[in-house]
Amino acid sequence: MTLARQLDTLRQSADGCRLAAFGDLGASIVLRSSSAASHPQEYLDALCQQARRGFLMLDAAVQAGPEPACPPADDILMLVPGEARLCIRAPDGSGDALLCVCSDADTAARLAAPARALLAGLGGGAG
Repeated sequence: MTLARQLDTLRQSADGCRLAAFGDLGASIVLRSSSAASHPQEYLDALCQQARRGFLMLDAAVQAGPEPACPPADDILMLVPGEARLCIRAPDGSGDALLCVCSDADTAARLAAPARALLAGLGGGAG
């Protein structure tokens, strides 16, 4: 199954998921996306840049904490008016990430496990 179809399946698996995207956090670009509505590349890349900044802040907070040896979190949830943005990064340090824009935090929470499974199945590549 192609990455585009996998993103479609992920997005359609939860009512309230408006967008599912695969991006490269290092380059801050979205490489593939699935959405019922069209979004310009600039919007998609801005989501990826926001995720990158979020993970950089999270990593800095973990390093400054009392136990810097604990592993960094692989997800962040950003709440903005009218939507919840779930960002999950690959644990292998590749910079691969899945970004989901949902109508609410509950929908985003339901997508976390399937999004992790999809990212793990990609094995660091964007098939």
